[in-house]
Amino acid sequence: MRQILPGGTQPWHAFDESKAGHYSQLLLKRCVEDRNPMLRLMEDKYRSRELVKSKEVCNLTELYQWSEDASIDWNSLPDRCVIKANHWSGDALFIMDNGPEPLANIPRKFRLFSRRESGYRVIRNWRDQYGRLWPRWRIQRALKKCLKKEYPTQLEWGAANIHPRGVMVEELLTDNNNLPNDWKVHVFNGKAGFIQYDTGRMTDHSQSIYTLEGQRIHQTNGLWSEKHTPDEIVSILGQDGIRELIDIAERLAEDIDYTRVDLFHADGKWFFGEFTNYHNSCHPQSLEWEELAGSLWLNDSL
Repeated sequence: MRQILPGGTQPWHAFDESKAGHYSQLLLKRCVEDRNPMLRLMEDKYRSRELVKSKEVCNLTELYQWSEDASIDWNSLPDRCVIKANHWSGDALFIMDNGPEPLANIPRKFRLFSRRESGYRVIRNWRDQYGRLWPRWRIQRALKKCLKKEYPTQLEWGAANIHPRGVMVEELLTDNNNLPNDWKVHVFNGKAGFIQYDTGRMTDHSQSIYTLEGQRIHQTNGLWSEKHTPDEIVSILGQDGIRELIDIAERLAEDIDYTRVDLFHADGKWFFGEFTNYHNSCHPQSLEWEELAGSLWLNDSL
């Protein structure tokens, strides 16, 4: 069994010399060797907004509040918003959904004692989508605990060393009363390599990757089902929409050798989501993904 790297938490957090040129191995090498300050800035969901704003290529969600002690002025918030920590994801993210109609693509099932199917909590009338009570005090307590906790995977240097930590409350994006799907562009030395499209993140998660022309790239052993993703994305975005997506991502990622640029398409506009520099905590992807991304990263760095 290979030795897990210092700060690693998963079995795959280990070097494998036989796969040295693979994407996930290059991510691990970044974890160990790369101390570029841009990694910390881009991983910081709060500070990265200023970087994106300076590029003037896409929209930013409105930021309603920022607090380093998890205090929230509840009375000033709109019915819908997102509450999250700038250094965390998953169980420290709350989607407040108190508009006249509930979000259309969030099924609400009373499963009080079952395991949560999603780390994101969608709160409506102070209950999450599984029926568990989340009053104001409990949300703030969870956020305060999160700010004090060490990042779980210290191996991911940029994410584990974000300071200051705080809680941000921002605009909730919707598209026809649905949470928008995820568009992610993997950019290598300022050039887009391929597009990742995720659907049903809160329900039946599907994921595929596509060429820059919008055609699905075959994966023999992908980590996620492709059931609800199309064979091509031209019919969704159009050629102009794909080109705009690529142009935005390349501009946002021009300052670093590799990053994943996450964007949302809502009401006909592109909005910045976040940067991801340690995709899926360096988990090995499909063979096709590993070889394609590894080649792009290595060839562009020569």
